[in-house]
Amino acid sequence: MKFFYLARTGFGCLLSSFLFILLITGCQKDLLNEPGSNIVVPGTEATALAMANVSDYIVITKSATLPSGFEGQLSAYGKIVKSLPQIGVVVVKPAVSDFQTKVSKLSQVQGVLPDYKARWIDPIKFDNEAIPEGVAGYEPYSWYQWGMDAIHAPEAWDAGYKGKNASVFILDSGIDPTHPDLAPNLNTTLSVSLNPDEPFVNDLNGHGTHVAGIIAAADNELGVIGVAPEAEIVAVKVLSGNGSGAFSWINAGIVYAADNGADIINMSMGALFYRNGFYIDDDGNLAKIPAAGIQSIILAQQRAVDYAYKKGAVIVTSAGNDAINFDGSGSLFKLPGGLSKVITVSATAPNYWYGDLVNGIIPNLDIPASYTDYGKSFVEVAAPGGDFDLYPNQFYFLDMVLSTYLEGDYAWMAGTSMAAPHVSGVAALIIGKNGGQMKPVDVITRLKKTADKIDGMGISPYFGHGRVNAFRAVQ
Repeated sequence: MKFFYLARTGFGCLLSSFLFILLITGCQKDLLNEPGSNIVVPGTEATALAMANVSDYIVITKSATLPSGFEGQLSAYGKIVKSLPQIGVVVVKPAVSDFQTKVSKLSQVQGVLPDYKARWIDPIKFDNEAIPEGVAGYEPYSWYQWGMDAIHAPEAWDAGYKGKNASVFILDSGIDPTHPDLAPNLNTTLSVSLNPDEPFVNDLNGHGTHVAGIIAAADNELGVIGVAPEAEIVAVKVLSGNGSGAFSWINAGIVYAADNGADIINMSMGALFYRNGFYIDDDGNLAKIPAAGIQSIILAQQRAVDYAYKKGAVIVTSAGNDAINFDGSGSLFKLPGGLSKVITVSATAPNYWYGDLVNGIIPNLDIPASYTDYGKSFVEVAAPGGDFDLYPNQFYFLDMVLSTYLEGDYAWMAGTSMAAPHVSGVAALIIGKNGGQMKPVDVITRLKKTADKIDGMGISPYFGHGRVNAFRAVQ
């Protein structure tokens, strides 16, 4: 019997709104524990980030593109590590004391801040489990992909639309290039690592490989199938094996995708900020930085998104797994989901769909996931992300999302990280239908217009414009 890796990720924290904000790091820490275990709560005092551990600085110019001669001017203060002239950002390794103070005084500079690292995806813990005896239909594995049925992907395939001519750049932890379900659609020539600590595109985490399979696992009768099984995928590695990454890596990844013809950029990641100057660092701890630094971080990434959008890319992001209502939460900001010109996706799930099928009941596949972030002003559309509410029922993981994993394996995971690639896949179907020539605004309009209204005709806090419908999107 084939073994699968059971990924217990995306677990929501059931706290009051007040405690939730204070103990958000505790919620993230709980993702490492067994479902149902006690929440691990760190000290509530924020710890100052040690500047000595940050060797590079981000310099942001007042203009949206880099002024002529500015790099030469900066060279007097340090070594240029990376330049993104398209968005007016330079990464510098200081060679003078008081670098931040001195460079901030230059007339063309908007902001200077350390190139912080943040935790963008949750750590993953796996258990090696076989499919329990008594579960029918375990071959083929696609039988378990309830998410494809939820968004009516098979009907789109039957109509002849599988994403051919669409290119999806996946900004994540990398992709396993040897996986038989991914290799047929992976463009290894364009795939790149922008993480200097892990220069190879290979995935050391599993997250990016799982996301890739949801988008475009090939229709090869070997394992699972993606929403757009004939779309091209490109790995842009911007995260480390522990799920963390520097802000400059993320921004460089967006620019790289835009400059290399991305139709769609999938960003199944998120960093939570408190506008008064706190964020979750790469160790998962609440850290303090100047409030002005938060604004500079947001500005730089918004410029990168604006640039990609103008170049023709649809940017799809995950809402986040913190169960936060972003309506009225002005003190909090989620990056990149809170930016403009992105499609922010919330997660849906069934509740024991296998049991419903066995009992002859049509499953409800559109229940808001217990952990998903939400808000009318925040969520654009919803898509399958899975849930774990049945734990410790032996079949609880069947309500999660099955996709590709490392070394040719397959994994169940849950989270808005799984919801976003369902939307990226539908966007690829739309673009593929139109021969790869569509403006982002037209793709986004199509996604919203054809989404199924789950709880009324207006904008929903949990579903936005609705749960995406692949078949309606290609009609």
